[in-house]
This record gives sequence, C-alpha cells and structure tokens, in this order.
Amino acid sequence: MKSRLIKLILIIPCFCLYSLICHAQFSAGPNDTINQGVPVTLTATYGEIGIPVTTDDDGVEGPFPIGFDFMFFGNIYHQFWIGANGWISFIPNVSSAGIRTVFAVPSSVLYNPKICILGPFVDLLPDALGNYIYYLTIGESPNRKLVVMWCQTPMFRCPTDLVATFQIILHEGINTIENQIFRKPQCPDNYKGTLGVQNETGMIGFAVPGRNATSWSAEKEGWQYNPIPVDSFAISSVPFHLEPLVPGNKISYSWYEGSSFISNEQSITVVPSQTTTYRATMTLCLGEQFDTTVTVVVLPRIPNGFTPNGDGVNDEFRIVGLPVENITKYNLQIFNRWGQVVFTSTNILESWDGKMNGQQCPEGIYCWAIYYEDNKKAKVSNKGTVMLVRQI
Repeated sequence: MKSRLIKLILIIPCFCLYSLICHAQFSAGPNDTINQGVPVTLTATYGEIGIPVTTDDDGVEGPFPIGFDFMFFGNIYHQFWIGANGWISFIPNVSSAGIRTVFAVPSSVLYNPKICILGPFVDLLPDALGNYIYYLTIGESPNRKLVVMWCQTPMFRCPTDLVATFQIILHEGINTIENQIFRKPQCPDNYKGTLGVQNETGMIGFAVPGRNATSWSAEKEGWQYNPIPVDSFAISSVPFHLEPLVPGNKISYSWYEGSSFISNEQSITVVPSQTTTYRATMTLCLGEQFDTTVTVVVLPRIPNGFTPNGDGVNDEFRIVGLPVENITKYNLQIFNRWGQVVFTSTNILESWDGKMNGQQCPEGIYCWAIYYEDNKKAKVSNKGTVMLVRQI
C-alpha cells in the first residue's frame, strides 16, 4: 500500500527590503578624521571570498563539505555534490553527469539527480570562459549557512548576454533551504527550468508553483523550503537577498568624489584638503548593484604648539589619522633647529612627548615632516613647524 503524499505549499507576499539589505552588505569602511596632508586608504568590502568550482559542461563535482549537520528528507548529511546545471545533491549521482534535459519533480528516472535541490535546474554552460560556480560556509555555529552560487553563468544555446545568477542556501539547525535568484532569463526558444527538491528515490518531490519543467524567467526572486514532516516541505516566497559571497573576478568597483570618477580599484588612497564624502559602487555578476559612502573629516590645521608639562592638556604632539588601518606607509620625523632627528615613527597612533632618547628636549621651534607612498607608488610629503613650550 502506497503512503499518501501530502504536499503543502504556502505563498506569502514578498515585501522587498532589497535596498536596505544590499546597503548593509557593502561597506566603504568607517568614517575617518585626519589632519591635512595625511593619506587615507579607503577600501570597499563585500562578504567573503567564495571557493571556485571548475566543472565540465553538464558535469557533477564533489564531494564538498557542508560545514555542519544538515537534515534533508529525514537523513543527516555532511557533504554535497554540485551539478553544473544548477543543482546540488547529497549523494554522488554519477549517472547524472551529462544530463541537461530539464525534468519535472518528482522524477524516478535513473539518470536524473536524486536527493537533490534544484535551484533552478537549467541547461547551463559554466565551463565556457572560466569559473562560474562558487561555494562557502559562512557565519558562526549554530547559525551557519552553506551558500552555493552560480554567477553570470552562460546558458546553453542562449545569446551571450543572457546569463543566470542564483544561490542555493542551506541553514544550519532549522534545515531550511533557500533559492535566491538574481536573474534567470528565458531564451528565445522557450527555455525551461525546474525549481524544487526531491528525495533519494525520486518518488517524492516538491516544486515552486509554475517552476516545474516550465518556461519562465525571474529577477530578484526568493523562495524558502521549510521541512514540515520528514517527507514534506512548505514552500513560501521570501524577500530577495543574495548572501554576500565574492565570486572571483566577477565583481567590479568604482569610486566617485561628487560626480567625478576616481578609480575602479577596490582600494584607493586619497589626501583631501577639506572634509569630503566619497561614494563607492559595486557591480556583482554583471547586474547586482550596491552603493555606499564614507566621509573623511579634515581638521583645519595641524597643531603648531604643545606643552609637555604633565597636566594632561596638550601634552603631546601628534598627527590625526584614524583608524590606523586606513593610513598607508606613514612616516613622521621631527627635527631640531640643527636638522637633527629627535623623533621618528611609522605609527600614526604614536605621538611625540617632547623627548629624545628619554631626555627632555629644550623649548623652541621644531620642524616636522610626514612622508608616505600611495597605492600607485607616488611619494608625497607634508611639513610644518611646532613650538615646544615648557613653562605655562
């Protein structure tokens, strides 16, 4: 007697939090405060670097570590395999290598992948020009996630500008699954795809409505599979949100000061003469775009006097530039009236207390100079004078 199969599908409206979420993923670093003439290196950051997977057309690669216990259809798994055509499984599925024909789930046909997640299964060509598939386990226990990403992946027999970008995400502990699709185009020849899951026999399977071996396209679409009993899933729409994974070189950066373009490097070195806000933009997988800003506050002048008398007020001479990791190849030297170096430092957090080799320097005017080399190897300097006053 066959057991009765119960399929529960919930459709929940998706209220897009896209702009807020994306802004939080991408950062240009903290705001900074500097003195004039101090170099600042600004670096745009986005997520962690994914591990690339190389595969043949219609290939199956693995095993790879999940990084935590994951339950799927009642069994615990610790590793997974990646199918080039947009799926992962928890067994090798060696007979599925070479399979490109889209199938509807459930499917017990021998060569179709089993105990798998289709995210979506579509005929892709990830070996056309290099790496297109990446994975990484992110987060901390007990809330880790396995993220498997197809980034700007060519679609077989499609125009070159029609590429697919999506993620399959596994959640530790709660054993939920997400399909996050930035873009799944539809080719002119009625391209099909399947978004769903099925068990180890191919007798039980669940698919997103309208996404089961049908012709469809999607942009910025999210779906979640929540296990109810061990052999059933509730499927619901969720806000679109790609997990922040860096897919090799398929990421580009741009920096602007106002409307003026500065650089397309991930890091830039700037020496603003006045308080300036810089805007960083990033494009991921030829489409997903991010935008953020960082402000460098410039103090109007470097102090021209200090009183190292131990009263806790203006006891040391220092150049301002924080955080220290944003300062590039900094060097400060202070000279007495005869040109002798009385203090030197390569740490902008270090200040001069008016001493040389532990001995107090006399009152008077001292010259200071800062030197640095920016990320384009250009050597720059700034200099001035400071009055050391002993009696106040």
